Amino acid sequence: METLYNVDASYYGAKIRSYLQYKSIPFTEVLGDRGVFSTKILPTVGWPVIPVILTELGETLQDTSDMIDHYELVCAEKSVLPQAASGRALSYWLELIGDEWLKLPALHYRWRYNCDFAVREMGRNNDPSATADEQLRVGKKIAKTFQGWCPIHGITDHTGTAIEAEYLEFLRLFEKHLAAFPYLLGGQPSLGDFAFFGPLYAHLYRDPASGVLMREAAPKVCDWVIRMNSFNSQQPIEEHSWVDFESIPDTLSHLLNHLSRDFVPVIVEEVQALQLWLQSSSDVIMPRYFGEVDFVIGAGHPHEVCGKRKLTTYGQWMMQRVLNVFEGSRDSQREKIIQLFSCFGAHSVLDIAISIRLGKRNFQLVRDIEF
Repeated sequence: METLYNVDASYYGAKIRSYLQYKSIPFTEVLGDRGVFSTKILPTVGWPVIPVILTELGETLQDTSDMIDHYELVCAEKSVLPQAASGRALSYWLELIGDEWLKLPALHYRWRYNCDFAVREMGRNNDPSATADEQLRVGKKIAKTFQGWCPIHGITDHTGTAIEAEYLEFLRLFEKHLAAFPYLLGGQPSLGDFAFFGPLYAHLYRDPASGVLMREAAPKVCDWVIRMNSFNSQQPIEEHSWVDFESIPDTLSHLLNHLSRDFVPVIVEEVQALQLWLQSSSDVIMPRYFGEVDFVIGAGHPHEVCGKRKLTTYGQWMMQRVLNVFEGSRDSQREKIIQLFSCFGAHSVLDIAISIRLGKRNFQLVRDIEF
């Protein structure tokens, strides 16, 4: 049986827990308190992070994308990746959006409207046996790190109103799609569903103020959250019930267009800037952030604003997953991927040129060279 070190408020913890439940992979969930960090996570991973999995065979898994890759290989049933190359490329694109772009509403709503709740929960998770006063003191200290992520990702008082407007439109479009389909890509959960579930459950459904907003604005999204949080081995799932990737439903294309409109320029500029940085640097281990860039939220709408955010290295690693499918496909399949991504205005990401790739070593992002 696998051991999942996690906390319920974790963005990525929600993603992998739902996936493990869906795949019927036996696991024990252990609260990631300070004792677990000091005795289990730091000695193996080397830095404080949640979630972490210790497999039955004693292997440590840290990144949720790596976790899912691992289990897709060892447990082929109920795959979350379509067989069609276009569907696989789209799945990785959705994972990238869920993991990296939905951080904006998730972090914004948590730290603007749910701060007290989050602080107290972080204190309780750190040491459930401590007094309430001590939990509050420690919770405030822990929260400072997470609050510091907001300006890093361009979440400020200046961009807050636009982030809220974009999130409400996302809820409206996702609600409309879920009126026709139970999941993002049809009748069964895809990789994208689990990536979206992370922020939508851990931050935007569980946190009280944003939870009220979701229940009022998007009841079908709430139903999807509950569905994604309650998989069991007896739950019937119609496998291979994907949408037609050569003619995706309008509800899906509208949702994807909304999410991709502002994110495409961000990821294109980020990868291009990282390629230039890598050419001038000999660093092997990648920093988490390496510069700053202007970006737009709500392009073409009355709430449009410009902000600044840090350039990240992790976005390229995830974008490589999309491009691996595209570049490894036959010409006819590539054309289908181009046509699919053109449906929602993201075809330009397929032209991103990556000459210096990134890989993983010892739970760190590194320049992809032979070791």
